Amino acid sequence: MSAVGEAFLAAFGKPDPAAPNGIAFYQWKSLYTEIGAGWFKGGFLYLFGDGMAFLTECLDAWPFLVPPCDDRIIVGRNAYGAILVLEHAHTPEQEQLYVLDPFTVTYETRPNLLFRNLIGRWLPQGLLTDFLDDRAYRQWLAANEVDTVDLDEVLGIKIPQALGGELVTGNMQLGDIVDYYRTTAPIYAEAFATPPA
Repeated sequence: MSAVGEAFLAAFGKPDPAAPNGIAFYQWKSLYTEIGAGWFKGGFLYLFGDGMAFLTECLDAWPFLVPPCDDRIIVGRNAYGAILVLEHAHTPEQEQLYVLDPFTVTYETRPNLLFRNLIGRWLPQGLLTDFLDDRAYRQWLAANEVDTVDLDEVLGIKIPQALGGELVTGNMQLGDIVDYYRTTAPIYAEAFATPPA
């Protein structure tokens, strides 16, 4: 087993439940056999699995943050609707991972946040803290007597961080993830896309 696979499995274990592979990317082929794809962290994360193509509609709904890219792969998402996106996947010198985060209303990357070190470093070491913070998710599940949320569902943030919102259960509502991005788009486009005067 590779060091990358070992680091990921030590932090997250095998997917539960597992899902078919959904990533067509050369660096992923060997890693898929080691770590698999599907639900991690008690259903909080869905990573590398089949069925995420529809999430491109979320990216398309927020053009005020997400620039066009013809070579994009959805890598995963969390229950709050944050989406991991690999841009320029088939151009190694341009490859970069981004996080579209509806809590912070940002589409951002970090230096050296590439596909392979996402799996071997950024995720296992907890370096994407906002993306991995499942405390409110677990509290929401317990309060609502629900086991998980489905892939097309989101614990949508009612008020984002920049407008005074907190990552707490009272600031979340269950809904359809694509509808969430579409309905928040006009509000957030006005609030976050205009440079300060």
